[in-house]
Amino acid sequence: MTGAPSTATAFGAHGADGGATLARGVSSRGRYEHIDALRALAVMLVVVAHAGLGGVVPGGSGVTIFFAISGFIITHILLTEREKTGAFSVSDFYLRRLLKLAPPFLLLIAVPTLLWAITNPLDWGAFASQVFFTFNWVYMHGLPAVLPGSPVVWSLAIEEQFYIAFALIWLGAVLLRRHLMFLSIAAGATIVGSLTIRILLVSSDGALGAHRRIYYGTDTRADGIAFGILAAVLFALSRRGRLPARVRTAVASGWAPAFALVLYLASLVIRDEWFRETLRYTFQAAAAAAVILYGLERRDGRVREALGRVAGIRIVQVIGLASYSIYLIHLVVDVALRPLLAGWPTALAFGVSVVSGVAIGVAVWAWLERPVEAFKRRLMARRAAARVDGPAPEPSTAAATPGSPGHDTHSAIPATGGLL
Repeated sequence: MTGAPSTATAFGAHGADGGATLARGVSSRGRYEHIDALRALAVMLVVVAHAGLGGVVPGGSGVTIFFAISGFIITHILLTEREKTGAFSVSDFYLRRLLKLAPPFLLLIAVPTLLWAITNPLDWGAFASQVFFTFNWVYMHGLPAVLPGSPVVWSLAIEEQFYIAFALIWLGAVLLRRHLMFLSIAAGATIVGSLTIRILLVSSDGALGAHRRIYYGTDTRADGIAFGILAAVLFALSRRGRLPARVRTAVASGWAPAFALVLYLASLVIRDEWFRETLRYTFQAAAAAAVILYGLERRDGRVREALGRVAGIRIVQVIGLASYSIYLIHLVVDVALRPLLAGWPTALAFGVSVVSGVAIGVAVWAWLERPVEAFKRRLMARRAAARVDGPAPEPSTAAATPGSPGHDTHSAIPATGGLL
């Protein structure tokens, strides 16, 4: 979940002359609205489920949607950077992540945890795993003594482990001329591998016995991110005019969102335990990737216009922009309010919990995330200028061939992700 700007040019919106233009579905602020709307949908699924409707609202699917968004955007960032500079700066990559993650995490999780620990026993090892993004491996074995509501960071841990590993892999892949093929193979292998591990775990331990290991494991949930990587590769091929016409037509067809909806609904309707612990995640991630690609293809149509109108609603956009902070704080707020709301009418207590969590998250986005993001853009611009003008450029991995003219080589690089 992020509030970092994603410019239209960064996603490859160009006019006929190669100059950047605002494409359909792009707001006046240069953001692709359908991706922010997907973030809003994902975070609200989680918030509403945690507020008491978990039995009927598929909150877990929201996390899978975030994984796909994260895989797409981070991969697109790195592909765009390769086209723009012909290189990959590891320090810039991790600095962008630190400036994005740390301020809200410190304010909403770390500091409240330390205050809570004054009067409550704290599992300091589990807290350290939250800070260093390994908490999913701790949480799968049970709930440790941490700040009530803070265990939601398990999914952030999976994403951050992906960022670390992917950046290191990209150090070598950026040198390859056929880097898109490499990414496709790696993503495909990850999808098959994650599904295979889930099947083996269910076969060995049964659906119930394997549930927590599957639900919270990085290896068992990595296919959600891998589907996002494949979407980014397809979009890169499309921008370069190398995507087969039939594939591009299928992606842009009005049937694409219908196909995504069928996959998503099937993942919810099929209640077989074997399916739910294996293919459910595959269906949800594939559906999210299909919607991402559909929204990026600039075609007219009633379905696109209808979805565009919904995605462009201001409150939808704000919730999408603030999704990271909302995700971090919503369950902490919900747990804190439960004693105060005891005895209230169920519907009213539900509404107060949801509105409070969302409102606080939006406030943190507006008053903390946005100023930090503005500072980050200035800092990254200065670092880029220093590498061009300075006597000793920062070490980075140079690509074999920089991006060619007209391939989005002058676009901004959005430091955005799915959950993060």
